[in-house]
Amino acid sequence: MAYENIVTETDGELLIATLRWPERLNAISHQMRVDLLDCVRGAEADDAVRAIVITGDGDKAFSAGANILELEERTLVSEMGNAATLRKELPTVIERLAKPTVAAINGYCFGAGMEIALGCTARLASETAKLGQPEITLGQIPGSGGTQRLYRFVGLGWAMQMILTGEPVDAETALAIGLVTEVLPADRLLDRAKELARTLGSRSPMAFVAGRDAVLRSTDMDLMNGLDYERKLYAICMGTEDGREGLAAYKEKRPPAYKGR
Repeated sequence: MAYENIVTETDGELLIATLRWPERLNAISHQMRVDLLDCVRGAEADDAVRAIVITGDGDKAFSAGANILELEERTLVSEMGNAATLRKELPTVIERLAKPTVAAINGYCFGAGMEIALGCTARLASETAKLGQPEITLGQIPGSGGTQRLYRFVGLGWAMQMILTGEPVDAETALAIGLVTEVLPADRLLDRAKELARTLGSRSPMAFVAGRDAVLRSTDMDLMNGLDYERKLYAICMGTEDGREGLAAYKEKRPPAYKGR
């Protein structure tokens, strides 16, 4: 579909969604959120798409954050309405999609842009990337999950420092603290993001969702409840057609043909 500030293209079994508002460093507007939500949900429903890569237009920014003009219009009343609900839900929808998502962070990744990246299955960064939650410098705090997701990746100490100072970290620091898993030269970033997305998309869809959910739930369960939850998901996987196909493909030394059932 054609969107106002999102460009989509397919590359085999991948959907590449590019945030595009170059004059504002790909800032996230309300309409961009509406369009991105429609885009990823459409990809989830499309059997031809196995994984999604989200990146930013150009070489300066994944996204510089929220649209400042919209910030100026927000009030206590507006933040209890539908637009605020969408802002909260978008990263969660991305996080819980039945298909993998990879954020290719190609420059500034701030505020609302980072909250979208935090919802992705994996985050890769270019060597020139900078990542941060600068909302406190405007007298605010992150409002789309940043305070809740960031510490799950970087720990309480770094989350406190990043959110309460508003200062960004460079790509190498982001790698060291677990915010991203790989740092690459700018000219290799998208290719590697596609490669990783293809790997994730080649796995059993049911095992992907089960494994992802087990990891996500590990942050809010004690060990014994987490182990019990993992055991149940493992049992479900062992009872699926995909589970049998994976074992058969291994024995027959061939690629598995998963069907998501």
